[in-house]
Amino acid sequence: MAVLHLESGGGWIGAKDAAHLSGVRAANLRRWAERGVISVIRDPGQHRHYYIPELALLAFWGKEKDEPLNLIALTNHIAVMLAPAYNCEST
Repeated sequence: MAVLHLESGGGWIGAKDAAHLSGVRAANLRRWAERGVISVIRDPGQHRHYYIPELALLAFWGKEKDEPLNLIALTNHIAVMLAPAYNCEST
């Protein structure tokens, strides 16, 4: 999915800002990106950049949902909530 977002050219922030926006430690973001739960791209210097709409969903999950983080449920939630954005950017 990251390739689709990269082609659209926007909506990405660095790891430190991503951690702040989402309320999730940068190490967890990195791990989740490696597992394919969230999207990540790397710049030429190999710094990670995360997709802002996915981070906003992480922040919502942490603040509004009164339940522990479940990566399978989170993956499904991201796919459903951002499906229109993913489909739009692939054309």
